[in-house]
Amino acid sequence: MSLTTPADPPALRLTNLLLAPTARTRRDPDAVFDRMIARASRGRAPLSAENAADLEHLRLALRAFADFPGLSPLGWTAGQELVRLRIRNRVVVGDLRARHPEVADEPVTAPVFVVGMPRTGTTLAYNVLSRSPGHRGPQLWEMTYPGLAVDDARRAALIRRTGRKFAMTSRLSATWDTIHPMYAAAEEEDTFIRAHSEMHASAVPMPDYLDRLATFDARPDYRFLRDTLQLLSHGRPARRWVLKHPANLFHLAAIRDVFPDARFVWTHRAPEVAMASLCSLAESARRIHRRPDAVDLAGIGPEWLAIMSRGVTRALEQRAALGADVVVDLPYDRLTADPGAVLPDLFERLGARWRADDDANLAAALEAPRNRPVHRYTLDRFGLTPDDVHAAFGDYLTLLRTLPA
Repeated sequence: MSLTTPADPPALRLTNLLLAPTARTRRDPDAVFDRMIARASRGRAPLSAENAADLEHLRLALRAFADFPGLSPLGWTAGQELVRLRIRNRVVVGDLRARHPEVADEPVTAPVFVVGMPRTGTTLAYNVLSRSPGHRGPQLWEMTYPGLAVDDARRAALIRRTGRKFAMTSRLSATWDTIHPMYAAAEEEDTFIRAHSEMHASAVPMPDYLDRLATFDARPDYRFLRDTLQLLSHGRPARRWVLKHPANLFHLAAIRDVFPDARFVWTHRAPEVAMASLCSLAESARRIHRRPDAVDLAGIGPEWLAIMSRGVTRALEQRAALGADVVVDLPYDRLTADPGAVLPDLFERLGARWRADDDANLAAALEAPRNRPVHRYTLDRFGLTPDDVHAAFGDYLTLLRTLPA
């Protein structure tokens, strides 16, 4: 199937024109990073030694944005915002916890992490699990502006502010809303809380940053996730947290170390389908962040095949060290063939009850994609064949063959 390349929206070209003068700060990304730390810290408690050290890894990501020759002015602005938001979150949450030490007493009991490669059913499973009455997932607005409980008026204002912030992505991309629509008052991926993710490299190459992620201690990032979940729990009804992000799959051991009673729902699908979808997402990210002549489609596939296959291999190794009931496997074909039977069974395995509200949540989750354009993608567009993918995911294919059909 041949796919056409969508034209850049006029708003994207205009935005790059208007932002061109700001690109001069790319010459010294370390100075930009240091200013971000200083501005976020002004008037707040200083970062803990652990949080300060963990944020330093993001310096490598900012350098990668600055050093990429094909970066657009918007790409530099977006790269700074990616780093700035995560620095601000560390400082704000640390300051609030220092002023309200009782937050540290909030339990985060038996959280559920939905993990799996893109296009494997993670969104369906996450939406139904996180919207169950006894559960909750972090919403985009409260990850953008983490804090203590607020009244309805303040909450509405923060939702509007977040909506305006992320609506820019929709205006600047012809495909983003089809692939990953984002809503301010809806549950989103916990990468908006945490600092680190292999997915940051979807915009520009980040070899130094990715090498660091492959060897560093990920537990400080997940301890900060726990700290933020405690803050978001304080003064609100007690519910079980449900989290989701594709790259969490690569860090099962770190998550389990920080959340000793965590459970994982690992969704599965043929890796060639997942890879084609991920490459399509990377294409959209590159068209936002790069000049048109710097979007190399044939290079996307090999780059992300290496990242994902290494990560899944790590996940398989870590899975082997976890207890038998820690990971619940959820094959995509079974989930989509009969979600009304498969999801209540999943709830039971997680120690949760399926209620009438969950039937309604499932119906809404199944209906939502029907109102969006179909997301189309092919491997060959990105320089890959099914054989390439099968060779890279050999051990994972062995696991797939053991799962119930």
